[in-house]
Amino acid sequence: MAEGLYQLDPRLPPAPRAATGNGVRRMPVYSHQEATMRWTCAAVLALGVASAANGQVAWVGASWGASWEWQAPTSPNTNFLHSSDGAPAAFVAFPISNDTLFRLQAADLPHVTVIDGVGWPARYRAYTAGIDYLIDDAFGTSLLSAGVGSYKLDLKARRPPAGVEETKLGWYVGVGEWFNLTRRTRVTAEIAMHRTQHAERPQIFTANLGLAFSW
Repeated sequence: MAEGLYQLDPRLPPAPRAATGNGVRRMPVYSHQEATMRWTCAAVLALGVASAANGQVAWVGASWGASWEWQAPTSPNTNFLHSSDGAPAAFVAFPISNDTLFRLQAADLPHVTVIDGVGWPARYRAYTAGIDYLIDDAFGTSLLSAGVGSYKLDLKARRPPAGVEETKLGWYVGVGEWFNLTRRTRVTAEIAMHRTQHAERPQIFTANLGLAFSW
């Protein structure tokens, strides 16, 4: 009697089979990108809950700045080639300790890439995760920053050549000063250097001025 309770209806379709080494294809629950996004969201949520529990504050900020590229492909004899395009950035940061922040940042880095001897205006769209080390001083708070992330080359063209707009791993280091404006508002001034693993091995320096708010 008990066995009959657990028998499957023969009219139902068979359940998906997992890979067994005989060529049967495994059916994933979700993709690698979705898994990475879930872990990232979980980490951000955990940091936010921990910050709230400890009475600490999180920060959100946005800035605009200028950029210079070291020996750019279009001008290899120029050490620092200034771009006429802006370099916007936005971030959210959560306290790890009293003097350390975990920062998630999105930034645009102007660049001109060379394809078959022709310069193409472009940008690197950077999504990074890093650490800010904070030091209180007479003006407010100075910081040392470093992090890694993905850097995607985007050409300013309706039909860019195939295979050029790649995403590669990159990293950055930076320094800055946060000036006290109000109890929960800071004026931010930051300088950073970004490098990526793209074929041109770009080195892009940025200087940004912005605002940061805590909650």
